[in-house]
Amino acid sequence: MREARTRKGLSLRMVASRAGINHGYLSQLERGEITQPSPAALHRLADAYEEPFPVLMRWAGYIHGDNDELTDNQARALSYLGKDISDEELTAIRAVLDAIRARRATFAAGGAFDLALDPIDAAAIREHMTRLLKAADVWGVIPVPLEAVMDAANLVRAGDISLDAAEKKLLRGKFGALVDQVLTRLQGVIHVRAREVWVKPGMYEPRRRFVTAHEIGHGVLPWQQETLAYLDDEQRLSETIRIQYEREANHAAIELLAHGDALRREADDSPISLELVSALAKRYQLSLQAAARRIVEESRKPVALAIAFRNERTGAIGPPHYYSSSAFEHQLHWRATSAASRHTKQAIAATLKGQILTPLLLGEEGLVVHQESLDSQHAIFALFRPLTTASKHFPRLRQRR
Repeated sequence: MREARTRKGLSLRMVASRAGINHGYLSQLERGEITQPSPAALHRLADAYEEPFPVLMRWAGYIHGDNDELTDNQARALSYLGKDISDEELTAIRAVLDAIRARRATFAAGGAFDLALDPIDAAAIREHMTRLLKAADVWGVIPVPLEAVMDAANLVRAGDISLDAAEKKLLRGKFGALVDQVLTRLQGVIHVRAREVWVKPGMYEPRRRFVTAHEIGHGVLPWQQETLAYLDDEQRLSETIRIQYEREANHAAIELLAHGDALRREADDSPISLELVSALAKRYQLSLQAAARRIVEESRKPVALAIAFRNERTGAIGPPHYYSSSAFEHQLHWRATSAASRHTKQAIAATLKGQILTPLLLGEEGLVVHQESLDSQHAIFALFRPLTTASKHFPRLRQRR
């Protein structure tokens, strides 16, 4: 990047001003001190450096190979099923996509992409999704009418991800049980160039809406549209960026469905409880999981959440995933200690035994943390909310300690 800039007579400050990116960040990037710039940042830098975006992606090591010219096949969008796909499964996926007339499509399968995005990238995604909601003239409309959003994004719902009996028989003869595994995992498909979206039939409504919004994200975020990602040669795009793009699409989906900051503001108007979260999830037509996580992570109040998911096949409960607001961490420091793991595991275990959670008494000053839980079909939820000191509201509890 430095060689390209100096060759064109561009100063570092000029490029930084063009891209709207901090001068110090660019200096670190050119010195190789930042080794994993986000695709969103590279997309902003491409015009400033007067280079094609795919070239910057290759310089960053996200696209492998020296050929910068694209064939039609190479312009196909990403596979997001994760890093554990075998060559045989990939071949079966191609065959299934052929059968549903989505050969050139990106395919996605709601995997676990649980890491937080960089705040700058998250802000850029919010900006794009807010602009889309306003372009669709649905700003302030809850739940968000996704058909109107798709129209504004120039996307069309092409059909269902499904096979008829004859197609299934033919493909099972060649790929066996892999065909059914693929159909189970495929939830959303987008053909970026044709602007077509397919969604798996039979999903419950909040999940269908999330998958649809997820595919809208793939189709709207500009750096994803321009990335060289395709099925025919998936080694050309790094695994890091495949996962990054899936996380970005998940974030775009929640930005659309939670209407930016609207869900958080409604939640913060009242004491946060699982009953409130459930009511808001229904109002916004979000899953309980998505609504709870969004509210807790965005809240200006001190609140934390644990979710332990059930295995769909065995029913076994997995380890709890922990989420919290910055205000909660500032007050209790659960992430910085072993407290998060200890208290969330205890809450999940007690809920499994059918026990009612009682307040936690913490610290020398007797801070009381309210606990409540919910055992649902798909997961166990535990919510934590500091109340006040025990000496004021729980005198007997304070004395027992």
